[in-house]
Amino acid sequence: MPNILITGITSCESRGVEALARSLATALTATPDITVTVLTQTPDLDAAALAGSGADCTADPFVVSRSWATLRPVETEPHRRERAARLLKHADLVLATGGDLHTSDYGVSTPYLAVLDRAQKLGVPTAMVGQSVGPFTDPAEQAAFTTTAGQLDLLTVRETTTLAYLTGRLALPEEAVVLSADPAFLLEPSGPDRAVQLLAAAGLDAGQEYVCLAPSRGVTRYSPISDAQHLDALTRLADMLWRVRCRPLVFVPHCHDSREHNDDRLLARQIAARLPGVPVHVLDADGTGAGDYKAVLGGAELVISERLHASIAALSSGTPAVALGHSPKFHGVLADTYGPSVPVSDIHSDIAAFTADPAAAEHLARLDSDKLRDHLATRVPAQVALATADIARVRALLTNS
Repeated sequence: MPNILITGITSCESRGVEALARSLATALTATPDITVTVLTQTPDLDAAALAGSGADCTADPFVVSRSWATLRPVETEPHRRERAARLLKHADLVLATGGDLHTSDYGVSTPYLAVLDRAQKLGVPTAMVGQSVGPFTDPAEQAAFTTTAGQLDLLTVRETTTLAYLTGRLALPEEAVVLSADPAFLLEPSGPDRAVQLLAAAGLDAGQEYVCLAPSRGVTRYSPISDAQHLDALTRLADMLWRVRCRPLVFVPHCHDSREHNDDRLLARQIAARLPGVPVHVLDADGTGAGDYKAVLGGAELVISERLHASIAALSSGTPAVALGHSPKFHGVLADTYGPSVPVSDIHSDIAAFTADPAAAEHLARLDSDKLRDHLATRVPAQVALATADIARVRALLTNS
């Protein structure tokens, strides 16, 4: 029975990471003879988050994060190495996801190449799917990625910005890189009853139209703005959304991180506390998963998000989404999904530029969401088809190996 090791997974505390892992595992294990093992920093938490996906979870022996050390089993160095060797011995494919790990922004690109490098030396097929890559500012990181990428059996990217970067700046052969879409376009939302339950628990009446805001507490680590400036900007945006659109606001904290600096729930509560006269509903209950959030985001009139996978959850449901981000990945995914006929200024803004522009909040609040929704209806099926094609490519690797 073929076994796939999925790497590039940090923790399903991020519902974006959960969306990636669940989408891939569910699609791949739909074929009964395939097993999937997810390498993660938080194996017990992720086993619960990915229940029903067909995936097994184990502590990643190739990358050990000190910040999640208390959420993974304690093991000796010899045991960790032995476990790494055993996992590769029984692997028929090492499959890397993770969205945008391979950039100099986070400093983890080279560590997450280790399992791929080991597999390649052992003759185990390797693949990377749905990637955003770069920019690299560290020549050593760039060289390490290029070396590993050149030996992959499959490399797909989720947007044309990365395609141009890999075949241009990194000089990978054009035939070695395939344009695809993010695997999370395949994520199944929870049922409508679950969405109603979540909204009701947060205080929203059944049948009410609403607007979603998905804030990121971690974005200021990669942007020149301060936490205070960020909080002020999002508070202004939330207030403007209410005054212009006259819809209750549903805050979707897409990352329930055990590390305070990256816990979106804290930021969502801070914004809500500053808006006593605005109907704000924070969906921060424990156990709210990626599929749950997709069901809620998919039912919104408009979504404005600082988390890319919250945007993808909306877009893949046909719901207009606008991204406020710090990275080229936001522009690439949003621009490819909407296509060239929608102005980039309507669908993506750099968070620092947004914070500095006093007119930016009103511009977003007054977007014609009906027009964007109609346009998405013609574009989303192509993104879903691209993501689906990656599943077929991965299965073909198993057949041919």
